Amino acid sequence: MENLDIQKPCVVQTPQGFSVSYKNHLLYSKYNPSKSILQTIEKLELLSGSIIICKSPVLDYGLKELDQKLPENCLLIICEADQNLYQFEKENLNLSELKANYIFPSPENLKDLPLKLYESTRKNNYKRTIGINFSAGIQFHEDFYKNLEKACVDSVMTFWKNRVTLTKFGRKYSSNLFSNLKVMGQSQPINTYLKSITKPIIVFGAGQSLDLFFKNTDIDFLKYYILCVDTALQPLLKRGIKPNGVFIEEAQSIITRSFINKMDNIHIFAGLSSTRLLSHFIKPRQISYFMTQYTQASFLDNLYMNFPQLVQNPPFGSVGLTAVYYALLFRSSTKLPVYVVGLDFSYSAGLTHAKASMAHLQRLIQSNRLTSIENHAASFSTSSIKFSDKNGQIFFTSPSLKSYAETFNNYFYNSQNLFDASLCGIPLGIERKLPNPQDLTVFNDVKNDDEDSSKNSNSNFDKETQNKLSSYLENEKKQLKRLLELLEGKIILDKKDLEKEILKIVNQREYLYLHFPDGYKFTYNQSFLNRIKSETQAFLKYL
Repeated sequence: MENLDIQKPCVVQTPQGFSVSYKNHLLYSKYNPSKSILQTIEKLELLSGSIIICKSPVLDYGLKELDQKLPENCLLIICEADQNLYQFEKENLNLSELKANYIFPSPENLKDLPLKLYESTRKNNYKRTIGINFSAGIQFHEDFYKNLEKACVDSVMTFWKNRVTLTKFGRKYSSNLFSNLKVMGQSQPINTYLKSITKPIIVFGAGQSLDLFFKNTDIDFLKYYILCVDTALQPLLKRGIKPNGVFIEEAQSIITRSFINKMDNIHIFAGLSSTRLLSHFIKPRQISYFMTQYTQASFLDNLYMNFPQLVQNPPFGSVGLTAVYYALLFRSSTKLPVYVVGLDFSYSAGLTHAKASMAHLQRLIQSNRLTSIENHAASFSTSSIKFSDKNGQIFFTSPSLKSYAETFNNYFYNSQNLFDASLCGIPLGIERKLPNPQDLTVFNDVKNDDEDSSKNSNSNFDKETQNKLSSYLENEKKQLKRLLELLEGKIILDKKDLEKEILKIVNQREYLYLHFPDGYKFTYNQSFLNRIKSETQAFLKYL
């Protein structure tokens, strides 16, 4: 008890049980080691579908009591970030006596835990995450535990937020996908753009910093490759700037209002699940489709496996992030700078978007003596978040916009020569820098080509791929017709074979049910099958 200067965990005797000494610290009270954690467990009110992160449970104190208290469908995560304590726990914890499901990842695998919990939530219908400090062992990696718990909570919440989105828009995403697939063979493969751009790139969003950017910069835009999001197209055109490319992911047709001008020599980069109306007024050869994995599903995996020309991207949730993602892939060298403007993820009081954007024009149309042009409701709603922006000014954001900014920072913080050229908004985790004419002289080893976009204009899907695409769509129709016949009883099979045939078709086509409120997994019962039947009829029309 006297000498606690021990670099490896060691059990020590106390008046009321055992504690552990490690790095000159006792990890439990020397008076009553189990009292604190047992009191914590006793006060817990646990619900079914909970994930409990047990942080640094060096000894068995509290684990048995927690196990006995758990309702059904819960998961224990034995979480230890310290390698020495992890080895100690492997040798001393009696985990085999636990009745609940548990996992005990090694310290090096803890970084993958949030992603695994997302998949576990989908499979097991977990609904919440709770963190419990079991010992003072957390003090050695306090920030890590804090960030890990937040990431795990966010992962579970993200799954359910995505479920809400899929319930609302999942059918539209999938129906748009198949409608766009019908014209994709006439479009230009997006992979022809990868590593092809030899100019510095500017990516424009539609935040109010776009207005400030044009007031404070004077550059020759012809020397830059200009990309923008759909809602930033009109503000750029109003300023006499024709972008080289526009990114669109919006599934609803209202976004087509952003494309009211002539679109000659402007290329469209469209998500396969974006509005199907796009190809009705823009020539397919002027479009390049990419695939946002809006859900984890076999039918998307199968599509990508059949058509590797389709480039996949993560589901960022924001088309601005998607545009930045592809801008980094498009540049021919990482020496070329990519500047970000108008991705503010926030707004000042009364303003939400740049002038001439669709949101701004809509306010102008609707304004009258009773309705102001300013949109103060966005700034002062109950969910709005007030903060000081990158220039110390008072700005506002929302939980969803803030999450997009966090995603941006987490994903792009380490990207080479990616710069924030916005003059207001949420601080981004990249260097702030405005485009500078001197930048153009730095890249002598990168060929300057003023015809970047036109050099790809004659690239199309080859005949073999077009035929393969037609065969893919025909097979989908064939399988859906067979499924409909099975569900309608036109094909007579015994009960076991019928279930087997239905499962064989449906398990590869989650688009038939992923938008159901309970569609996170397939359930073989009559109610579910009746809804599947209705969706099969609808998707046959889309195809």
